[in-house]
Amino acid sequence: MYSNPLKTNDIKTIIRNAAGINRPIAVATDEKVITNGSEKDLVDYFAIAKMTVDVSEDFDRTVEEDNVYQIMMGGYKEEYHIIVKDTEKAKIAAWWNRAIDIIPKNGGKGIGVNKVLEYYGIDKSQAMAFGDGNNDIEMFEQVGHPIAMGNASDDLKSISEQICGHVAEDGIYYFCKENNLI
Repeated sequence: MYSNPLKTNDIKTIIRNAAGINRPIAVATDEKVITNGSEKDLVDYFAIAKMTVDVSEDFDRTVEEDNVYQIMMGGYKEEYHIIVKDTEKAKIAAWWNRAIDIIPKNGGKGIGVNKVLEYYGIDKSQAMAFGDGNNDIEMFEQVGHPIAMGNASDDLKSISEQICGHVAEDGIYYFCKENNLI
């Protein structure tokens, strides 16, 4: 439907920049998520999604040969400028104060939602999205029914149509059941 990987030169620059501040990174392809090392912030970041850090001997080959759609790493806002220094088409789309997500400058959840709506011929007014972090703001702007999770940031709640339950309490499931969506 749509593919928008990071540029290989930007990936290599980010790897060097991260190494300069002793931060390993994870890369996400369409088939796997692997890392070139491990540290506490990255382990804790992966644990949120009930994932484990997979330090791979295949890391360099993957960066060279596969499409990388996202880079994930532990880090703080003060490190953002260091991480993307000298990149051309990469941006940070962070959602947690101890993690950094890097995606293409011309990418993000808003673009992804638009591509899906366009592909299926669905009008924005008929679309719903759920989110909990500020990285969901651009996605919320692309749908007619933005629903913030109970644990969402105040910024996201302020632009949502409704607020459902907390993500850890199956908020989306119960919202959909209560509103006869499933």
